[in-house]
Amino acid sequence: MTAGVLAVTITIGSHITWKVFGQTIDVDTVLSTLISGAIILGIGFYLRAKATSGAPGRLQLAVETILDAVDGEVASTMGEAGRPIIPLAFTLFAFILIANWLELIPTGHSPQYLPAPAADINFTAALALFVIVLVHATWIRRKGWRSYLGHYFRPYKILFPINVIEELVKPFTLALRLFGNIFAGAVLLLIVVDLIPAKLIAPIPIVDVVWKLFAGGLIGPIQAGIFALLTIVYFEAAITGGE
Repeated sequence: MTAGVLAVTITIGSHITWKVFGQTIDVDTVLSTLISGAIILGIGFYLRAKATSGAPGRLQLAVETILDAVDGEVASTMGEAGRPIIPLAFTLFAFILIANWLELIPTGHSPQYLPAPAADINFTAALALFVIVLVHATWIRRKGWRSYLGHYFRPYKILFPINVIEELVKPFTLALRLFGNIFAGAVLLLIVVDLIPAKLIAPIPIVDVVWKLFAGGLIGPIQAGIFALLTIVYFEAAITGGE
């Protein structure tokens, strides 16, 4: 069956693992994450040394374009008060984007040596938890405990349980949304190809290329953009005190 052919090349949840002190480590996800972080740092140090106020190079132009988009989104939601959030939102966008683009590098191994980390729920859960904890810490630091605790009772005290549940589920929804994009992309491709007669299906290597371009080239930027946008939205309440 067509779906059977694709199942060989498109795997969700299959990783290269090591056992460390009795714990299973997804080595491929860790490697992709470290490489993505190194690339982000490398770009930062390079632009710090090479950035110019004159005609920018291609890399500087690309970074400035993304920064302008993030700056515009932050300004439209929380104004000048949200400027400290711009570096975080930009870094998250660039980090997730580059991490997903690593999927495009052919390694000739199954599972991939450098898979898109967003296909690992552990990666998305860690990112979501980092953002949500930082949101709560920012609210307390900027507005104090009175404002932070008070927002659980607004607009009506009777809504306290619902507000608590809402805050508790935020990291789960943020993590699952990011993970779900890559999973949904795989399912969608499986369904589309399954509708095509088996004799017309491209060989497995071609299907692999199509999947990589679809997952990394299309879904990757969408994932990164949505995560950065939601980060800005969550920080809006922390910056403004829920007003």
